[in-house]
Amino acid sequence: MNKKRIITAGIILVSVVALFLIFRKEVTGEAKGIYTVQSGSFEEVIKCKGEINSADVVEIRLPNILADRSLRVWSYRILDIVDEGKAVKKGDFIAQLDQSQLTTRMREVTQELERLNADLKNAVIDSTVSLTQLREDIKDAELDLEYNKIDLEQSVFESEAYQRKIQMAYQKAEIGIENKRRNYQLEINRRKVGIKRLENYVESRNEEIGKIREAIAACRITSPDSGIVMLAKSPFEGKKFKRDDYCYPFMPVLAVLPNLNKANSEVYVKEIDISKIAVGDSARISFDALEGVTLKGNVVWVASMGEDHKDFDMKVFKVFIRLDESDSDLKPAMTSSNEIIVSNLENVLTVPVHAVFTSDSGKFVWLKQGGSFVQQSVTIGPENEESIVITDGIKEGDKIATEAPEMI
Repeated sequence: MNKKRIITAGIILVSVVALFLIFRKEVTGEAKGIYTVQSGSFEEVIKCKGEINSADVVEIRLPNILADRSLRVWSYRILDIVDEGKAVKKGDFIAQLDQSQLTTRMREVTQELERLNADLKNAVIDSTVSLTQLREDIKDAELDLEYNKIDLEQSVFESEAYQRKIQMAYQKAEIGIENKRRNYQLEINRRKVGIKRLENYVESRNEEIGKIREAIAACRITSPDSGIVMLAKSPFEGKKFKRDDYCYPFMPVLAVLPNLNKANSEVYVKEIDISKIAVGDSARISFDALEGVTLKGNVVWVASMGEDHKDFDMKVFKVFIRLDESDSDLKPAMTSSNEIIVSNLENVLTVPVHAVFTSDSGKFVWLKQGGSFVQQSVTIGPENEESIVITDGIKEGDKIATEAPEMI
């Protein structure tokens, strides 16, 4: 009797253990590899990295006077410049440019001005002497004419031949004096033109000296407003300006002061995704340097042409996302993580991306029916990195495998 009880108890114990193991396997399988299809909202997003830049900047430019062609200076060496990211106030120092070319030009123009002033002074003296001599000649000619007139009046008592001779002498004296007066006026005009030309040269050199002085003062560049300095890139080196670099009047921007109350996140989107994005799409922007900060924004510009980029193996398109909000800790050139929301659906069926499999006949899921799984063809819709929309083939509450059944 006792032996039968022991055997019965053993059978019961083994059955309980077996049932427990089976139950535990099923529960574990459900928790690990089974997903219950649910209905809810779905966002299709395109994720991309970007950089924060101001949509509204104050440019710090080389003063216009430094581009004046009369200076004959085509580039300026940077002797000193503020560090990138420095906060400045209006009037604060930004950069000091080398003035040596301007001082050399000042010396050349000053020497030329001294020569021109000397030439002008000599021209005035020569004009005075020359015109004085011409006036004396005219007076002498007028006196000779008076003598000829007296001779003409007295010749009435002489022979006709003598009268004719005296009359011709008088006429010759009249012609001579008219020539002298005409030559005197021509000499006045010639001297005036020469002196005026020299005066213009002197005035031009004085103006040039004034410009050089203004340019020398302009070599110390200050901030036109308050803000954080972002240095521009050298047009030839392609790197941000630093000491001993050269800047050029034809590309006068030396730095900018961003206004991050109006900021853009500049991102590059792969060509396979660009057709999904349109101006007006909303976005979420977070920052590697600002933990927990997420700002809202909207797409405001999409490039019409793709370009090559060293970080991508395909063409990319530049996209500007305007931030609708700002943060006091936001800084220019911060790296941003952007989620552009290209579609937002409600009451749709979603499953994990890895729960949808592919075969020659199309997409399918492993649908649980009783204690086994069967392949169920499905029609898919939009997807993101985590979920995919199912438009046909399964219904809410169905259980599907997130892995191949043999792995469960």
